[in-house]
Amino acid sequence: MKNLFNLLPLLFVLCFSSPTQAQLPAKKFSWGLKVGANFSQLDDLSYQTPRLGADGLPVLTGGKIVYDFFQQNEGHTTGLVGGAYARIGRKIYVQPEILFSVKGGRMDLIRQGLETRSFDAKVGTIDLPLLLGIKLGPLRLNAGPLASLRVLDGDLKGALKEYNSQSVRQTVRQAQLGYQAGIGLSFSGMQFELRREGGLGKSVFSSGEPSTQADVSTRSSLWQLTVGFGF
Repeated sequence: MKNLFNLLPLLFVLCFSSPTQAQLPAKKFSWGLKVGANFSQLDDLSYQTPRLGADGLPVLTGGKIVYDFFQQNEGHTTGLVGGAYARIGRKIYVQPEILFSVKGGRMDLIRQGLETRSFDAKVGTIDLPLLLGIKLGPLRLNAGPLASLRVLDGDLKGALKEYNSQSVRQTVRQAQLGYQAGIGLSFSGMQFELRREGGLGKSVFSSGEPSTQADVSTRSSLWQLTVGFGF
């Protein structure tokens, strides 16, 4: 994370030292594409799950079910993010976006009678931020709510088909709510942005462990670094 923040002073210098940037008139409407990376972490994780055998049934010892435990790991995991945005307004603007985002975190699996393991837990989401922002020269500040729709089994095409076939009310009920807030810099048509994202509720992440229940319900938070190309 320190390397990310070390880049910000350089970006400020490039933006404010550009003689042409300040002369370009601001557009009332623009749109663009963006791509980048999420650096995410699981929060408030404490979860117990029965261990499963090859037949999919709980493992028993002494007539009792064997349980494994998930615990929070301070490590971060990296995932891709990308999509499109629209910007409406000049100095004060509204910016809706649609993004495909991979997020999650590291977790420890404490297995009774076996060695503790650490691994990544990830989930793909369709994110719909709606941000309110202000421009201060090439600098932008923005914040707003976020709705996330989980991509089932990593199948983006299947998830889009399911959400499209059901009612809007049902889709809204399935959405996880959160927020995004960040700072951006515009330079020669490119949009650099650093954001903080947090969830207001719990999301479901795949544990990636075939011998345990597949899904873990927990919160995640992340830093998001992207570069965009405006039109």
